[in-house]
Amino acid sequence: MLSIKRYMQGQILQLAWPVVLEMFWVMVVNLCLTVMVGSFGAIALAAVGLATLVQFSTAMIFAATGTGSSAIIAREWGAGNYREVRAVAGQALLIGTIIGIIVAVAGFFAAPQLFLLTGADQAVAKLAGQLLQINFLSIPLLMLLAIGNAVLRGMGQTRTAFYISAISNTITLIVSYSLIFGVFSPGIGAYGAAWGTSLGQMVGGILAIIVLKRHAKLGLSWDSVSKVRTDVIRRILNISIPAALEQLSMQGGRIVFTLLLAQVGAAQFAAHQIAMQIESISFLPGFGFSVAAMTLMGQNLGKRLPHRAIRYVWLTTHMTFTGMAVMGAVFFLFAEPLTKFFITDPAVIYWGTLCVKIAALEQVTIALTYVLSGALRGAGDTKWPMVVTTTGVWLVRIPLIYLFICVWHYDITAAWFITASDFFVRSSLVWWRFASNKWQSAANKLTC
Repeated sequence: MLSIKRYMQGQILQLAWPVVLEMFWVMVVNLCLTVMVGSFGAIALAAVGLATLVQFSTAMIFAATGTGSSAIIAREWGAGNYREVRAVAGQALLIGTIIGIIVAVAGFFAAPQLFLLTGADQAVAKLAGQLLQINFLSIPLLMLLAIGNAVLRGMGQTRTAFYISAISNTITLIVSYSLIFGVFSPGIGAYGAAWGTSLGQMVGGILAIIVLKRHAKLGLSWDSVSKVRTDVIRRILNISIPAALEQLSMQGGRIVFTLLLAQVGAAQFAAHQIAMQIESISFLPGFGFSVAAMTLMGQNLGKRLPHRAIRYVWLTTHMTFTGMAVMGAVFFLFAEPLTKFFITDPAVIYWGTLCVKIAALEQVTIALTYVLSGALRGAGDTKWPMVVTTTGVWLVRIPLIYLFICVWHYDITAAWFITASDFFVRSSLVWWRFASNKWQSAANKLTC
């Protein structure tokens, strides 16, 4: 019995660790870009931050096509139905290409005016619009990268997805450095970061297609992409549309949340930003184990082994819960040294330390939310995570933030306690949904 459990733990870790490393390298590259652009002043840094936020949020919403395809592919891969895997992968890439081109064209022409409408500083808004135009050029291939990696994760090949992402982000880092500071030509500052990021994303998208085409069992062909299959597209969209709405809810809430917190003052807002950077470290294992839960759930349902699928999910939940509980303890005990690593201002350190300690309290609920939501997506029950996210963000977090911060003028710690409450609500809802086995009706529909 113990050997079976260890085998299952090994399977979980084998799927999770490449995703954790992938997200870690993305975080490192983004941090390096921030430092490099920061040397050109606050305007350049703010503009890059705004442009990146909009491109990332847009891509996350529309790349949810990958969520639907990943859930279906995990199911069909587990069943050994490689022909259907090829069809789903091809049609998902077709959808992604069409959406990517539309978004790229619309975004390119809208970008110059977008930030001017927000009331941002005119110099920042102008530069951010120009950078966003460059970023939107790579959206079609960024969509292919996101969907291609989602396909690979559904097949259980998270290591290959990691390699593609690592190459893409390494190219981003090298090219951005060369263009920002002018290694081979005159430096172009913030524009270099935009061009470097776009080039890295384009290379990643091309690599993803090459890997899928050359894969021994998948063997993606031109026909599987170009030949429209409405039955497969309908199947993908049934899963992907709720996932896209979930991302829209999450990313929209993220922007509103940030705007509402701008009222707390410079020191407290800076402390909030630092605490967010520190806490983002804990999101890495959460996301990694979420992918493992989704893949193992889908593949074992495809093998018609629902009891094993459920066992894998609860074991993944236990492992993530334990790991993030330890991380929470580290955050709580070392909150002040971690905050001091980023800044020396006493006021920011004081507020940042408090925020990090509160963040420590929500680690276990984040673990439950991530893993069980991933399991539900793997079962094809993407509507429930959408409902849960919308409930937590728009019915708990945003209204309470508005009341406590904007109306009653509480300090930044109130926002962090509210966020912890949001994750408690979300984790309770996904726990109930998974434990009740009500997700099985959605799982049965995905099989049809």
